[in-house]
Amino acid sequence: MKKMLCVVLLVLSVSMRAQSSIPAFFESSDKQLHMGACYVISSITTATVYKRTGNRRTAIAVGLGTGIAIGVAKELYDIEHGNPEYGDIAADVIGSIAGVLVVRITF
Repeated sequence: MKKMLCVVLLVLSVSMRAQSSIPAFFESSDKQLHMGACYVISSITTATVYKRTGNRRTAIAVGLGTGIAIGVAKELYDIEHGNPEYGDIAADVIGSIAGVLVVRITF
């Protein structure tokens, strides 16, 4: 059931473009990809750490930190190899928070 909930929420977060009342920030498919990727990374990391340690605070901190760190690392890579944007980091943070919150609700 937990896996099914995570998949449904992931699909909803990636398909936000179908809703007409969302802010323009979220309409960019690049921002949606950043949120979705960090959502998956942080939720999987949070669940794994909690399963191994049984400590909620540690699991939340590691999951959130991992999602944000990977998002920021990707933007640092984009400085020389792509198009870096501060908005992408904001989308990474939002996705990481959502991933941690969804896992936190289930345990």
